[in-house]
Amino acid sequence: MKRFKRILLTGAVSLAILLSSFLFFYFLYQTDNKYTKKTSQPICGILSLSEKDLQQAPLRYLIREWEFYPDVLFTPQTFAAKEPGSYRQYISVGQYGGLEAGNTHRSPHGSGTYRLTIQLPKGARTYALELPEIFSSYSLYINQELLAQSGDPNPESYTPCIKEKTVVFQGEGTVNLLLAVSDYSWIYSGLTYPPAFGLADTVINARENYLLLRMAALLLGSLGLLLSLYLGFRARWNKGLLYALQCIFFLGYTAFPLLHRFFATHVHPWYAIQLFCFYAMLLMAVLLQNSLCQIRGKIACIWPLICAAGAVIALITGISAAHLGLTAFYLFSLLSGILKYGSAVYLLIVSGVAVQNRRRFSLLLLYTSEFFAVSLFADRVMPLFEPIRGGWFIEIGGTGLMLGLACALCRDLGEAYKRSLTLAEEHRLMERQLSMQKEHYRQLTQQIEAARTASHDLRHHMRTLRTLADRASLPDIRRYLEEYEPHTEPRDVMTYSNHPAADAILSYYAGAALRIHADFSAVLQLPESLNISDTDLCILLGNLLENAVEACERQTSGKRFVYLRGETTGRQLRLVVDNSFDGIIKEKEGRYFSSKRKGFGLGIHSVRSIVEDHGGLVLFEPGDQVFKASVFIPLK
Repeated sequence: MKRFKRILLTGAVSLAILLSSFLFFYFLYQTDNKYTKKTSQPICGILSLSEKDLQQAPLRYLIREWEFYPDVLFTPQTFAAKEPGSYRQYISVGQYGGLEAGNTHRSPHGSGTYRLTIQLPKGARTYALELPEIFSSYSLYINQELLAQSGDPNPESYTPCIKEKTVVFQGEGTVNLLLAVSDYSWIYSGLTYPPAFGLADTVINARENYLLLRMAALLLGSLGLLLSLYLGFRARWNKGLLYALQCIFFLGYTAFPLLHRFFATHVHPWYAIQLFCFYAMLLMAVLLQNSLCQIRGKIACIWPLICAAGAVIALITGISAAHLGLTAFYLFSLLSGILKYGSAVYLLIVSGVAVQNRRRFSLLLLYTSEFFAVSLFADRVMPLFEPIRGGWFIEIGGTGLMLGLACALCRDLGEAYKRSLTLAEEHRLMERQLSMQKEHYRQLTQQIEAARTASHDLRHHMRTLRTLADRASLPDIRRYLEEYEPHTEPRDVMTYSNHPAADAILSYYAGAALRIHADFSAVLQLPESLNISDTDLCILLGNLLENAVEACERQTSGKRFVYLRGETTGRQLRLVVDNSFDGIIKEKEGRYFSSKRKGFGLGIHSVRSIVEDHGGLVLFEPGDQVFKASVFIPLK
């Protein structure tokens, strides 16, 4: 019944996250999208703006119905002299991926001219035109003047160069925009992203806000990279190094808008690297999720190998894009979809299996994987999306996935650190146990040596007494015996258990209790064979008794005592330790704080771990002045 309720609750939460994630991306699509921003748009290559239009929307994105002249590069002079009836078509930005403009028989590489006429209200104002990444070289003319150029679009002297630019100009009345573009370098070509146009201050402010958010994301990724690198090398933490690679690829994928804003770059190798970084980021996410969810074997290798092959293919496609045609690009687009959605489904399946097996962090990874999967789905069903202020759907989904992985890794690191502290504590106890056994052995050796000496000397005492008896010297016999008796007082070694290692531990803490003037009593009878190793038994007893003796030592009044009783009844080992203490307990949610260091006590944590590993139960019952610890462990 409990399992059914848990499955039902997990399913309900998962469904709620899927729905809320989709609503979140739909909200972004409606409110932070250049394509859905409600402003007047060009019609048949003409945009008419009134004073009211500028007041209501001082910033707009030029998307609809640009005039497009394929396979020709115009200047204002050659455009004025062109033949009447020259072929043109009206296209919208984002409608096509390249200069083929919907013609499957045309190469995606080549040249073309985009033209737009803007009717501005009277009165000269300062306007700005923000040019996005335009593939892969262009010349921009406003009216008769060349105001911006990136690379050289002339096919005879073609030079690719990518740089985002903002052109500021004074204008009124009719303004003609002429954009001559050539591309022989990349998968995309021509005017792929919509330019921004409006009053200069508004355009510049919007761009600065976008760049600030980009820089914040890069800073966050850089901090994650530095921290994971430090922990990975410092603590030899392989998951930290994997996450560092994830951060590197995330930075490589998201840093390019900033790079192109501030620097003019060639297409190669930068865009091929950016493309590779995205698919390598998917690969790292899959590997990290496999590691955190403890997925092993051949199944854990199949999809990572596919992702690795996809990343290599993406790199090769990017490098050789200049020599590929539409068919190759369509095939790569198909492969891209398989990798994206296949990775999303794989992450969901892996995290779902981990939830079924009740792995650590599995719910967190399931929910972040759902968020990432919805971002990919939203990117498919809402393709006409370009953010105004934030990031792309896949960037936001990837960031959510990375944050989820980071949280899981932090918790994993915390547990690893706790395990290392526990191991260090157990190592300390083992060293103490060794010293206890050495001391116990020394005492036994002394007793054996004393017994041998007494046995050797007994012959001489008997001869002396026989001689005195033969002389009938009763006073001399009495005097001799009076002198001999003080040297023969027994010095027994107290034995608390029939188990040698346990007896050594008990003897050590009996001495420790004696030094702080605490009564000590212990009885521990164990069977010859136990399903508990000597190491675990000694760590268990050592932690219980060390805590008890230290609690007595902190007492400032009242009787100090430590009592241990242990026995096997039926198929169960039962240990009970009672000790006096000062009545002060620092506890939170059933966990006890250490009195020697900050944080929770390692001794009690170690006791719990050992008992739970053997399928047992441990109870800690603090009273007014008596603390009781009970351990129950089933025996085979």
